[in-house]
Amino acid sequence: MTALDPPQTSEADLVARLKAGDEDAAHEFFDRYSARIRRFIASSLGAAADETDDIMQETFIALADALPFFRGDSSLFTFACAIAHRKVLSLIRTNTRRARLMRTAPVVSHAASHDKGADREFSHALAELRPEYREVLILKYVEEIGVSEIARIMRISEHAVESRLARARNSLRKSLKPG
Repeated sequence: MTALDPPQTSEADLVARLKAGDEDAAHEFFDRYSARIRRFIASSLGAAADETDDIMQETFIALADALPFFRGDSSLFTFACAIAHRKVLSLIRTNTRRARLMRTAPVVSHAASHDKGADREFSHALAELRPEYREVLILKYVEEIGVSEIARIMRISEHAVESRLARARNSLRKSLKPG
């Protein structure tokens, strides 16, 4: 933040302004969270940018519709990620062809495809994971979200999140073992 930047509004104030239909609050929310939500969607899909953009747009539309029902039990980011998670799952369920491609599509972007061996091997192993394993690993280690927040996003118990994380790490380890 520079001296010219206004101080960031508290989340409670931002939510109140969003619920009141404040357009500046919508821009502030977008500026504050869109990059992280987009990265979460892209990582969950492991797919092309056009699908990510579509899900991102659907997420923000659904968020606007659901905002009156936001009680503040979680952070606004967690609420948005839960909506994005449901949008991603909906895409996977309704399009089996894309679900098959998700399991084999690389997670890395075109620009990152010039990475050397270990990074490429890791990205390939991550892309080969079941979507729910990849998603929980991204939330935990890329987005650095705690188990309780992941449970809210995925609408599963904390124990289920911990179990899924353990299975995802084991699966990733097996994929990365030589020979």
